[in-house]
Order: sequence, then C-alpha cells, then structure tokens
Amino acid sequence: MKIRRILIGIALFTLAVTASPLSAPRLLAFPYVLRVGADMVYSTVPLRPATLGPILARADRLVHASPLASGAEGREIFLTGGGWRWNWLAGTSAGAFALTRPFSTSVIVNRADLARDHVYNEAAMGGTRSLSGVIAHEKCHGMVRRHFGALRERMAPAWLREGYCDYVARGSSLTDAQADALETAGRYHPAIAYVRGRQKVAAMLATNGGSVDALFAKAQ
Repeated sequence: MKIRRILIGIALFTLAVTASPLSAPRLLAFPYVLRVGADMVYSTVPLRPATLGPILARADRLVHASPLASGAEGREIFLTGGGWRWNWLAGTSAGAFALTRPFSTSVIVNRADLARDHVYNEAAMGGTRSLSGVIAHEKCHGMVRRHFGALRERMAPAWLREGYCDYVARGSSLTDAQADALETAGRYHPAIAYVRGRQKVAAMLATNGGSVDALFAKAQ
C-alpha cells in the first residue's frame, strides 16, 4: 500500500510538472522578453521594438474595429519559433498558426518571421498568414469568451467561432479564389471552412447592422 501511494505521488508530480507550462508557458524559459504597449511578448529570438511595434499596432487596429473590444486588450504572446516549445504547448493543434486556451488569454504562436510579419504552419498550401492578423484572430477569441462566456463560445459552431475571428483579422490562410479553386477541383483543405465561415459572418453582419450579439444569437 505504501509503495502504491509513492507511485501515485510520483505520477501526480510528473503530471503536474508536464502540464504546468500549458497554463504558464513562461515556465519554458523564453530567453527574450519585451513589453510593447499592453502586450508582453516572450520569444526564442531577439525582439526589437522597431520591428515588433508595427505588428502589434496593426493587430490592435484590427481588434478595435470589433465592438467586442474593451480597453487595451493586452495579452501575453509567446513566439515559440515552431520548435519543441510549440510542439509541447500546441499538442494536437500543432498544425495551427497559433492558439489560445479556453481559460487563458495567452497567445501561443507557431514559427514567425517578424521582419515579414509572417507566421507559418508548414502546410504546402495556405501555410502562411500575417502575424499581425493571427494575433488579432487569437485576441478575438479572448474577446468572444469574455463577452459571451467560455461555455457559450465553445458551444458556438466552428464556422461562427473561427469565421468571426477571421473576419476581425480581415483574412484567412487561403484567399477566396484559392478556396473556390480547391472546391471546384474537389480537393479538401481545412482552411476552406475558415474562408466560408468568414464570408458567412460578413454577410450576416451586413444585414443585421453589424451586431455581433445578434450574429451569435441567430447562430445558436
């Protein structure tokens, strides 16, 4: 019995150590840290205000075009470089550009090129997006959770949840023309759903006076 308790204790300790960076990514010892406005950025590569500042400024302009925006919308943003930190933090979402967790406002980003304002997910097609747009998309998830509640946000259909955030970010990883061409050719691509969601959201907002509350209410 004593050995069993010891083994259970070791297992729980191991689980806690393994899972702790998921709730506090800074524990993975990002070597570079820079505050830009309301955002605190952690990175695997050196950070320069002259490069990072315009990216975050554009992200904030996109975010504040949404009626859900409130205040500075500051976040902890982790630029993982797409290496082992990303794989650890992303888990089954390793093919994403970035992510936020349901009960956290931290933004975890895949491999980024700050000089180009790009982020990559290694997909052969649709594998590049603007870093500023992706940050705006992830901040939008946090705004939706704050406004509607985490449960309602998770229960919303994926086309609405992701489509609205891409609407705020003003783009998707595929262009509309690329999505049309893929569908015409009968080819599947996961980003097509984001494009169609964004288009549907834009059409609905155009007819309801731009009300995000009405948008989510109608889609429930």
